[in-house]
Amino acid sequence: MNELAEQLLTPDTPIADAGAIWLARLASAGLDSDDAEDDLDERARESQRHHARQTIASYETALRIFVRWAERNGRQRLGDLSIGDLVAYARSLRKRSYDLSQRAAAARANGQGERLAERTIHAYVRPLFGFLALADSQGAIPFRVAAARPEVSRILPRLPDPVAPTPPDLRRLVRFYDKPTGEERERQTLIRLRNAALLHLLFSSGARISEALSLDVGDVARDRRVLGRVVVRGKGRREGTLFIRRHAEQALQRYLTARQWPAAREPFFVAFDPRAGGGRLSRISGWRIVTTAANALADRLVWEGKVDEAELLRRVTPHTFRHFVGYHLLNEGVALAEVSQILRHRSVEVTRSYYASYADVQLQEVHDQFSADPWPDE
Repeated sequence: MNELAEQLLTPDTPIADAGAIWLARLASAGLDSDDAEDDLDERARESQRHHARQTIASYETALRIFVRWAERNGRQRLGDLSIGDLVAYARSLRKRSYDLSQRAAAARANGQGERLAERTIHAYVRPLFGFLALADSQGAIPFRVAAARPEVSRILPRLPDPVAPTPPDLRRLVRFYDKPTGEERERQTLIRLRNAALLHLLFSSGARISEALSLDVGDVARDRRVLGRVVVRGKGRREGTLFIRRHAEQALQRYLTARQWPAAREPFFVAFDPRAGGGRLSRISGWRIVTTAANALADRLVWEGKVDEAELLRRVTPHTFRHFVGYHLLNEGVALAEVSQILRHRSVEVTRSYYASYADVQLQEVHDQFSADPWPDE
């Protein structure tokens, strides 16, 4: 840990300083591309999580807004806070657009302020529980977080259950980078084979883009042979398995062969841009590889008169491959619990919540096919 992260909290610690200590602890614990929602108590969760830089940045914004609200209401130290303050803060977020700038205050005075979206309100409140859990564990606040959570939750707007969007058929898109479109130089070939390997891996395994980009060569191959099962650490550093089908094995093998089988500790997906110096491919670049292929294929489909299919492709992101795997497996009759394990959800209830609408349609088809009808009139 760095020096800031090692500092302890007391009731006299200023709230702003306490927030900086908490954020430093998250950063020093490690950085992942995804936030985690484990079935652990809050203290254990905060000690085990690894966070993305963008996640920590969003937490910093949420804390900054809360600190400003607290200072305006005479709450300077951790010991000044109460459960009632948290409830009042949640209510203030629901009542108005909580922007502390003078321009926003003038707009609200003129009746022009817009209310915060429901998900934004949750995004501002949720990090506070993790922050206060650290203070609670060190006896720096005069209440227990476990007691505060239900009180605040009653004030928050109810969010709709998450539903996975129905994805387009990606079986044509996955082969977008397989063949050269013209003469290629060595670097262009490496880039195309890397892009093809990424699409095939996502299509085969339903991996999160963060999982795919975190892989090293040694995770994927042994003795110059691509593995059929790849161990990966996903959300919350939970270990899972990516299953690699034959078409993906071949794409990964071609890519590694072109790279002349680098050392096991080297990143699997690397940036071949000279400015990147052969470092690990970034999340933004991974997204660009997928969306560029999807938009180019959509343009072709427009010329073929398949406008609706093209429109669906333009919405494709790396996560769309994950939804495609889920829907395809369910369509083939795979049990929901097995789909949950393949997608590495933390529980089957998460899978059920995402694909509940599809499961209902499937059940209705089974019901219509096999349920009894009354005897015909005689």
